[in-house]
Amino acid sequence: MGVGNTTVAAALACGLLHVEPADVVGLGAGADTAMVDRKRSVVDAAVARAGRGLDPLRALAELGGPELAVLAGAVLGAAEAGAVVVVDGFATAVAALVAVGLEPAAQSSLVAGQRSRERGHELVLQALGVEPLLDLRLRAGEGVGAVLAAGLLRHGLTLRREAARVDR
Repeated sequence: MGVGNTTVAAALACGLLHVEPADVVGLGAGADTAMVDRKRSVVDAAVARAGRGLDPLRALAELGGPELAVLAGAVLGAAEAGAVVVVDGFATAVAALVAVGLEPAAQSSLVAGQRSRERGHELVLQALGVEPLLDLRLRAGEGVGAVLAAGLLRHGLTLRREAARVDR
């Protein structure tokens, strides 16, 4: 695919987590070494321009993109409604990090669906305080991890409900 969302997510993660581009820039949808070097240089320039230690809203405005803003808003809306938010890959986890930075109570709604292969994903999951249900090491953010994790959650709730049932 290669739409650039992991590059944007890496820049935003640097701005929020005070980490270096080398810690969070990865292969994305399958970049080669030269492309990863270019991504790292783009992220480094963006962070040098915007700065580190930004509040979440300013970091989103300076380093994020519209897709991450929409995802952060979706996390906030779902959390406010009391829904569970299954976070899939690196970009969605960074959007959730923005949401939690804006509204810390949103963290209690998060479930990490999977740990991806993207370099910075583990750092973001740690910052969110979540442990992924699956360790699939998927690279593209197509939502497969979230779908599988949501299925696990549904099946777990069904088992709990049936185990708690007392037939008289």
